[in-house]
Amino acid sequence: MVGLPSSGLCAQRSGTRATMGSAVRRSPIRFENRQAQCGVSFVLNNGTIPDKPIIDSVLGGVAVFDYDNDSFLDVFFSNGAQIPGLEKAGPAFFNRLYRNNRNGTFTDVTERAGIAGEGYSMGVAAGDYDNDGWTDLYVTGVNRNFLYHNNGDGTFSDVTQKAGVAGMDVKGSKLWSVGAAWLDYDNDGYLDLFVANYLDWNWPSSKVCGEKGKRLSCSPLLYRGQPNFLYHNNGDGTFTDVSESAGIAHLIGKGMGLAIADYDDDGFTDIFVGNDVMGNFLLKNLAGQGFTEVAIEAGVAYTDDGLPISNMGVDFRDLNNDGRPDLVITSLAGDTFQLYLNTGQGMFLPSTFQAGLG
Repeated sequence: MVGLPSSGLCAQRSGTRATMGSAVRRSPIRFENRQAQCGVSFVLNNGTIPDKPIIDSVLGGVAVFDYDNDSFLDVFFSNGAQIPGLEKAGPAFFNRLYRNNRNGTFTDVTERAGIAGEGYSMGVAAGDYDNDGWTDLYVTGVNRNFLYHNNGDGTFSDVTQKAGVAGMDVKGSKLWSVGAAWLDYDNDGYLDLFVANYLDWNWPSSKVCGEKGKRLSCSPLLYRGQPNFLYHNNGDGTFTDVSESAGIAHLIGKGMGLAIADYDDDGFTDIFVGNDVMGNFLLKNLAGQGFTEVAIEAGVAYTDDGLPISNMGVDFRDLNNDGRPDLVITSLAGDTFQLYLNTGQGMFLPSTFQAGLG
């Protein structure tokens, strides 16, 4: 999941000068805020109430993808819902899809596309799970997860129940899902789905922190974590929950950010889960047969001081152009932003640039 304010979406780039400390250097790129004229009017609505339940501080997500195959990127935002009912009581709570008009502007096509959503939404992942050439969407949330099949005509269909990816545990309880990622973990040519779940939260267990009239969102330390889900794509439009057989069901975390990459260059995609105020998970792919958790051995479970932080967004990128995916982790203000360089030997080392990220 990546949070993004709508004011940062519509930008045009051209030449500029970039300032770093006292030094000034030339850069070929600058950004201009074109929010007023671009047509993206989305405003996140978390439906907050005076008691500040922890759910209202976690949303929302954004996906940038080409839903209509016109070679221009469109934008989808997830949104909140009315509290305490956790339902989208009106348009202010709709998830939103903006179509790229190919001229620097966007048009809201949410209702025609059929993806305004239901429930208190969180993150989103885009991928063509059925290999029909059209990008589909998976939307996570507190009380509802959705798989939207792209029909190829500008509309989507809710196929969540048929596909078997509603985000329920073995007892039939809906877990609070935040992050999601599409990956082909077994190299069979079909995208599988990993879902990161966050806290064991519901209204009876909801904590209240701070004085009346001055409530604060409570710390996630006051809640138990949750296991994550791995759904295997059966190739027929359905999925099977293989969390147990893949060796991840026993891992209890507080998952926020997700990143996928073949970090050890063995030909199989691995998964990094950024956990909030607890050790992270690095799930090493065992040749498509399952996963084993190796974050401590790889040096990415905690900071180099051995401390957990409030991990948020994460990404694998080759930052030093050595052909190996490195790892960047963002966190809350006051925490360290982590930058780990891949050694190519199954381990990561904190970068000397770490302090500059924080």
